Amino acid sequence: MTTTSQKPQSRNGIPSAPGCSATDPVVSIRNLRKWYNVGNNLLGIGKKTFLKAVDDVSFDVERGKTFGLVGESGCGKTTTLKVLLGLEIPTEGTIFYEGEDVATMSKVGRKEFRTNVQAVFQDPWSSLNPRMRVGSIVGEPLEIATTNTRAQIKDRVSTLLEEVGLNPYQSNLYPHEFSGGQRQRIGVARALALNPKIICLDEP
Repeated sequence: MTTTSQKPQSRNGIPSAPGCSATDPVVSIRNLRKWYNVGNNLLGIGKKTFLKAVDDVSFDVERGKTFGLVGESGCGKTTTLKVLLGLEIPTEGTIFYEGEDVATMSKVGRKEFRTNVQAVFQDPWSSLNPRMRVGSIVGEPLEIATTNTRAQIKDRVSTLLEEVGLNPYQSNLYPHEFSGGQRQRIGVARALALNPKIICLDEP
């Protein structure tokens, strides 16, 4: 995970209660658990069995810093990312964004959170709509979350494509017309579109 603030801070240890000042983490995760119920026995009786994909994880994502969640395959890194993004509901634990509990945020707060926390997924092919042109894929967040004109969105898309090493004229192409590495760059451009505070990279 990478934060895009220009004010890097250093912290020692994990505080018990995050705040919301300029020196506090952008995101704090406390005692996160994500367990999946994998069922009872064949008769539906007895103890439930759980797959503990994520079990009691806590960490801070500091401003202006790169944070890496390291572990062997299957240890829960992607599940942690999905919970942070709201794609999975945590079994237990709390996610704080700018000192506020994401679970109790207002609609306005949730919108701000979704705008400022973006992701680039491991498989670019499955994360890009094959029926959309690249310009629409990259520009879609701007259409949804801003009041920019079409001309402004087009200019922003061109800039984003150049920033990730693609040519603006390629905005009229479809995902299948790109290599795997180029599709990954498209995902990065889309994630950068709204100038988020945090970009989460799944298996970068």
